[in-house]
Amino acid sequence: MSYIRQRMEDKSRTDIELTPLKAEIEAVFNKRNIDEDCDTIANLLSPYQKAVRESLSQGNYDEVVTVLIEVLESLTYHFVEDEHYNYFDDMYSPDYVCQDMMEAIINSVKSGNFPAAELQRLKDGLEKLKHTEAYEDYGVPYVLDVWEKFQR
Repeated sequence: MSYIRQRMEDKSRTDIELTPLKAEIEAVFNKRNIDEDCDTIANLLSPYQKAVRESLSQGNYDEVVTVLIEVLESLTYHFVEDEHYNYFDDMYSPDYVCQDMMEAIINSVKSGNFPAAELQRLKDGLEKLKHTEAYEDYGVPYVLDVWEKFQR
């Protein structure tokens, strides 16, 4: 194993189960992808945004919830750990991608298509994220506020 590869593996997160989906999402949040407004990360998240919309249209609600929660969990972790807050003034681009995913989900919930079990899993996952440092100290991800407004 090369030294560089070994060093990268040493930096892998150990606080989570690294499923294939999670490994893909974690790669998006690689420090090399941090730039102004975190635009590169937002662009790399766009396939997940598309996957959420397609899964909603196909009725794959389990996948929808899994993808959104996994993306948001990685976003909240890396926002603090990698200090994303130093790379933008007004616009944190990854949050806008997540907001689009959330709005699509909310529209599906409003239409009555979202199964109760998956809705509860979504609520539980979002509730857990409300107790992260990113949300408590920085209000990220903003989609939690969008969800709360919808719930009222």
